[in-house]
Amino acid sequence: MPEEFHFRVDRINTKHSKAEIIASLKKYGEQYGVTTFGMVEYNKWSKRIVCSGTIRNYFGSWGKALRAAGFRAKWCKLDPKEMVNAFKQCWREQQSVPSRKQLKDYLSRHNFPFRWRAYLDFFGSLNKLAQLVEAVEAGRSPEAVLYQRIEREKKRRSISLKDRIAVLKRDGYRCVKCGASPKKDSSVTLHVDHIIPDSKGGSSELDNLQTLCFCCNEGKKNRDD
Repeated sequence: MPEEFHFRVDRINTKHSKAEIIASLKKYGEQYGVTTFGMVEYNKWSKRIVCSGTIRNYFGSWGKALRAAGFRAKWCKLDPKEMVNAFKQCWREQQSVPSRKQLKDYLSRHNFPFRWRAYLDFFGSLNKLAQLVEAVEAGRSPEAVLYQRIEREKKRRSISLKDRIAVLKRDGYRCVKCGASPKKDSSVTLHVDHIIPDSKGGSSELDNLQTLCFCCNEGKKNRDD
């Protein structure tokens, strides 16, 4: 079913329509064979129809303009409302609270300019966001709580033995980066690691934990990886 059309004044500070701008962005991508590009790169293109700053203002952000044209933004300022809407859309599609993999695939398939890990950083975990959505939909909490970044505890919290076992079992007792497993190589040592480091506010929720071998864990250091 086609999306319902709404009449809106959408020619602001430019003689070109959104459809024309989207076509121009697609033409740039086709000419250079790229899946994403920045404002500076587009401005250097002799065939551009308007400057990138105008496009950014027109669509609300450069990332939203790229997404409208079928590209993926390199990075963007997190928009909690867009993140929540994407999560709810994925939830409806799955008919259940989406898993990490389901949300990751959904965001990629629809060219959202943020990754699933941004949810862990902003909301703490997918389960926490799901609980907030349920509370708001049921009228138990105001909608504003959905768009508030979680406050991180400064005190470091250890990962319980129960959670460590759960993560190892979930990841098949192998490193999620290189696939190393003590079942194949007895010298391999596995660690349960924070995806978003504890020092950067990462929680010890299962969604923010992963299995890494000693080598991959040492190479990761304090990066969000």
